[in-house]
Amino acid sequence: MGVIKVWELSRESGSNPRWKASLKQHLDYHRTRINDIHYGNGQLWTASADETVQVSIDPDLMTEPKIKLPRPIIHPKQVRCILPIGLTDVSEPYLITGSDGTIRVYDLSTFDQPEMIRDVEAHWHDILKLRFWIRKTTSGDGLTRVEPWVVSTSLDGTIRKWRLSELVLPTQEIKAMLVVEKSPAPTQSQNFELTEDEERELAELLDD
Repeated sequence: MGVIKVWELSRESGSNPRWKASLKQHLDYHRTRINDIHYGNGQLWTASADETVQVSIDPDLMTEPKIKLPRPIIHPKQVRCILPIGLTDVSEPYLITGSDGTIRVYDLSTFDQPEMIRDVEAHWHDILKLRFWIRKTTSGDGLTRVEPWVVSTSLDGTIRKWRLSELVLPTQEIKAMLVVEKSPAPTQSQNFELTEDEERELAELLDD
């Protein structure tokens, strides 16, 4: 438990070629079970039951030389899921984690010094998955609007959605906005509703 093995695959030649696997790396920096893995741009992000998030860099695929890695990102409870926004189509320097029922947002602008900028009590039970979703809507003038969202699922039996632009706002900025202007109570017309196509797309996304 807690061990990651990286394999290199090579295809043999001949009339009946087979794939050959050779062990490339053996990573054992987690103490116990690994719950979630994300890979891209030479970065391997892992979430573990040892209450940490860690990242490893593949030296053969590094886009920038001599990247200094951050220390393990410690959480108060096991980390069930992660979403490195830098590995999505948005490519912004944020890491989103799900631990217990809390979503935490980390600013990775300084890669080796992650800074937690916000925590959200998102669910009353453990968060199981975090997924990135691009919502596309077409206005009356035919223009298509593209907006990035984060979708969370939980053992509390609910699926929730969060605008990425709002989720990455630091807590201090949110408090300042609340002082300047009190938000009006939501009306029926402000409720967020999904179309049938969007519900189908979300279901396919969560099944991945």
